[in-house]
Amino acid sequence: MEKILIADDDPDIGLLLKRFLERNNFNVDVSESGLDALKKITADKPDLVLLDFRLPDFDGEEVLKKIKEKHQNVQVIIITGYGDVKTAIKTIKRGAFDYVTKPIQPEEILMRIKEALKKRKADAVDETPVHSPMPERRHKASKRVKRSAKRGSDQKTVYVVGNSPQAQQVTKHIDLVAPTDMSVIITGETGSGKEYAARRIHYNSNRSSNPFVAVDCGALPENLSGSSLFGHEKGAFTGALQKKLGSFERAHTGTLFLDEVGNLSYDNQVKLLRVLEERRVTRLGSEKPVDIDVRVLVATNEDLSRSVENGEFREDLYHRLNEFKIEIPPLRKRPEDLEAFLNLFIEKANSDLNKSIKGVSSKALDQLKKYPWHGNLRELKNTVKRAVLLESEDNITLNSLPEEMWNQEWNNDYEEQTPVTLKEAVAVAERKTIIRALKRVNGNKSEASKILGVDRKTLYNKMSQLDLTL
Repeated sequence: MEKILIADDDPDIGLLLKRFLERNNFNVDVSESGLDALKKITADKPDLVLLDFRLPDFDGEEVLKKIKEKHQNVQVIIITGYGDVKTAIKTIKRGAFDYVTKPIQPEEILMRIKEALKKRKADAVDETPVHSPMPERRHKASKRVKRSAKRGSDQKTVYVVGNSPQAQQVTKHIDLVAPTDMSVIITGETGSGKEYAARRIHYNSNRSSNPFVAVDCGALPENLSGSSLFGHEKGAFTGALQKKLGSFERAHTGTLFLDEVGNLSYDNQVKLLRVLEERRVTRLGSEKPVDIDVRVLVATNEDLSRSVENGEFREDLYHRLNEFKIEIPPLRKRPEDLEAFLNLFIEKANSDLNKSIKGVSSKALDQLKKYPWHGNLRELKNTVKRAVLLESEDNITLNSLPEEMWNQEWNNDYEEQTPVTLKEAVAVAERKTIIRALKRVNGNKSEASKILGVDRKTLYNKMSQLDLTL
């Protein structure tokens, strides 16, 4: 029976989730603080953690970091209010599997849990120790390459070009650089589709039938990042019980994609530069270099040139990687592409959930177009999948979207006509401040009053004066 730990300081949520998951044949425990959760993870070794983004002693990012430093194979799903979605999305780059928003829908969270546990098992297969006899090892490696190629082929079929001028330009650049062996830096906000672009480059290159290996540098534990990239020999360090091939060797003759490359430590930047220049890699604990033939694509949501100026990223490595640059625009800057992605994600969600949703109602579509999509394509994909799961009509309606998303005042910063008097200016400022506070706590007026430094009654009176009904 698979183990799940719920880390949430709300005892009602913890109890409800525990009962629901136990009915679905999981072994469930609950913690109400980050410190207690970390102790239980060390002692009980759960397969998955449901982690509230706001705990009384730590925030979700801190707890996630500590989990991944010592328990990399534990899957983590973040629980968050909708006001924290933008920040929660960043935790995916730190190793979280996904996030769900409050109010929690049991069917949605069960779906996410099953997906996360399925990925955990797949990762365990791909991490098979490399110490078996040579013929069997070749057979396993061949199977891994075939799986990788199949996964990549699937990615290729779901790539959406888009109708916007920005999307057309990106596609043009991808098609130009794909047949070459040039290193490429792909830039863009979190969730904008950088890995999809990298996969399209690979599967339109001469290396398309060979491995595509993706590494999230932001999710690599600092003490294991060198081993993950370059491999290690048995006994190279405490816990190295057998030889392990690094990402470069696994990507031999194919493409290595380094996501969030700016998170690499200085030491690993030096090693990466040496590997790129010498086309050889040396495993930790070995003095014998291994020849490799790998094309390197990297992605970042940072300005690497500024990181170079600040001394955070090596200038020589930056110029070595920057043979060609592609910038992926955020979804909010290419609204013409929204419907194409909606159709794609509805089709995929129908397939995953055995549903038959045909499209999006006109009112729901209007609201989706107004929403700023801070999480870009990843947030859109999750929103669509959740809506498809919950929807009972033929089309996605407002009712299957999170209320915070279709309420106009939550979608955009409140806009007023320019105030004329000082009193009007104060009212506008108060209104904006109250709305922001409510957003942060998902509409919880008790929590909002604490943020604003007033009691609950004062907040209600002020909302009434300002005609706020959120």
